[in-house]
Amino acid sequence: MSSTEVLIIGAGPFGLSISAHLRSHGIDHVIAGRAMDTWRAHMPAGMFLKSEPYGSDFASPRSGYDVAAFCKSRGLDYAARLGPLSLERFLGYADWYVEQLVPDVRDDTVTGVSAVDGGFRVTFEGAEQVFARRVVVATGVRPYAHIPAELSGLSSDLVTHTTDHQSLDRFRGRQVAVLGAGQSALETAALLHEQGTDVRVIARAQALGWNRPNPEHLSALGHIRRPVNKLCEGWRCTFWNTPAAFRTLPKDMQATKARTVLGPAGAWWLKERVDGVIDVLTSHRVREATPSGSRVRLLLDGPEEPVVDADHVIAGTGFSIDLARLAFLPEELRSKIATRHGSPIVSRAGESAFPGLYFAGAPTAVSIGPSVRFIAGTHNVASPLARQLARHARADRGRPLPHGELLSRDGAVL
Repeated sequence: MSSTEVLIIGAGPFGLSISAHLRSHGIDHVIAGRAMDTWRAHMPAGMFLKSEPYGSDFASPRSGYDVAAFCKSRGLDYAARLGPLSLERFLGYADWYVEQLVPDVRDDTVTGVSAVDGGFRVTFEGAEQVFARRVVVATGVRPYAHIPAELSGLSSDLVTHTTDHQSLDRFRGRQVAVLGAGQSALETAALLHEQGTDVRVIARAQALGWNRPNPEHLSALGHIRRPVNKLCEGWRCTFWNTPAAFRTLPKDMQATKARTVLGPAGAWWLKERVDGVIDVLTSHRVREATPSGSRVRLLLDGPEEPVVDADHVIAGTGFSIDLARLAFLPEELRSKIATRHGSPIVSRAGESAFPGLYFAGAPTAVSIGPSVRFIAGTHNVASPLARQLARHARADRGRPLPHGELLSRDGAVL
């Protein structure tokens, strides 16, 4: 069994950014997972990122590895503001980032993480297990895709989540109901409509919300009046993008604001493709969903229509963090991880209550703030997490990594 200081589970924006920072510190580590798999295999062709191009960069240990640098290296046009950035170009940027900074991603699936004396034993599907002193869980949000209970009894022929679709072609000429009022639901509905699908949006919100476009240009004074960061713009946004400030809030407020700040809304550039173009039922909630032949019937609570029939329902209903959905974490280990509303409680550097086990990304929003629900959060996480891991690695220098028999933390031979 091979050994390493750190093993990162997940090769999305957070895992890649953390790996790049660990490499800059010279820390031996393994990053496992298919690079950018959620973005590559679970986002529909033709989509655009909601974040502005300047807010779609991965954190890197030195300058020159942002979307602007990628576009320049390829002779592509680039506008920092008033994007949007296409999925195709974003994936091109991600491939370039990996090639430059994280060339050794292991395309292996983690099947188990066991706490052992001195660290963790990590097993893989079809590959040799690895011992790691510390583990970083950066699996993104896809494991937590949420389908409302009212729909949970339907087969996948009738209901899916927005993250289940790389292509929407199967819905051409059919009737589809899309649930939700956020970017994922609204952009999916727009793409469906534009390919010839009869689509209807059903949302509990009283009205759809749309983000306002940022000013096309900001003067020096404008930057003072409206500070710009990777997450958004303005003084209020500066607070939400500052983990140290967020962590001063009362715990209950942290849990609420982690979920609701920059909540469900469509991008400003998407509005003209939806508003007045697609049939939208607001103030309606699905009360019950039942199969109706080869179709699905939705019984609604709302002021207009009590029933909607469709060939298929796509749930753009977000994500619900629940560590039990991470099959590689055994219950024995999960039970020792302190949580709040299902999310792991972590330190500023991402360490959970179980020593040596770290989390990164959206599941840590209750501890670090809403920025980690977005790519912008990589800039608030990668550096402090890597610095702490580097300090631990230096402290462990001279202490050999375990080999031979491995003992669990309660002394049992593994």
